[in-house]
Amino acid sequence: MTREVSAEGRALIQQFEGLSLMAYLCPAGKWTIGYGHTDGVQPGDKITAAHADSLLAADLVSYGNAVADALGACEATWHEFDAMVSLAFNVGIAGFKGSTVLRLHRQGDRQGAARAFGMWNKAMVNGRLQEMAGLTRRRAAETAFYLTEDAPPVKAMPQAVALPPTAATSKTVIAGGVTVAAGAASVADQVTPVLNSIATTGASLKSVMQLGGAALSIIALAAGAYMLWRYIQKRRRGEVLST
Repeated sequence: MTREVSAEGRALIQQFEGLSLMAYLCPAGKWTIGYGHTDGVQPGDKITAAHADSLLAADLVSYGNAVADALGACEATWHEFDAMVSLAFNVGIAGFKGSTVLRLHRQGDRQGAARAFGMWNKAMVNGRLQEMAGLTRRRAAETAFYLTEDAPPVKAMPQAVALPPTAATSKTVIAGGVTVAAGAASVADQVTPVLNSIATTGASLKSVMQLGGAALSIIALAAGAYMLWRYIQKRRRGEVLST
């Protein structure tokens, strides 16, 4: 099974392994170079920073595959996986496969597995198993990393939905408003000369009839305006479909 270590996991390992461009003996008595690389290292070996990066990339593939194989069908978040790779990178694949961390994780006991990281804070020094401050710090960081929740996937923004036209923008209402306005202007044109005539010459039968006709027009206009008002109210309540 193949699974890659994330950039965060790589940074965690780099932080605690440190970078050495010259071969050195680690506390476990192994010749080491780059970011904790031990395979085939000899005393006096020197490398470049670029070479150290390439060695680390290859080691992470190897350790990542070994951890994934040890997990088998058991699921692990990216943070859990990377923390276990960091542990395996430090204690070796054999040590990780026999660890309480792996056993409890496979049993679904995440809290117990997290606590079990702290068991691996000792190293053989002068033939004695002793706690190491550096290992204690690393195990604490791995524990915190293991318990960190993965970020949720980014969701696509929903597409904008066009709002239904309001009563003020509906083509039907606009047309009705224009008709009422035109009717009002027409009635005003009819009433004005009649009123002027009554004011200057006195009322006549014809004038009164004209005024009565205009009044009927006004009443009809008011009725039309009322019907339009009722229509707008229904639109606002959703009782009338847009046109």
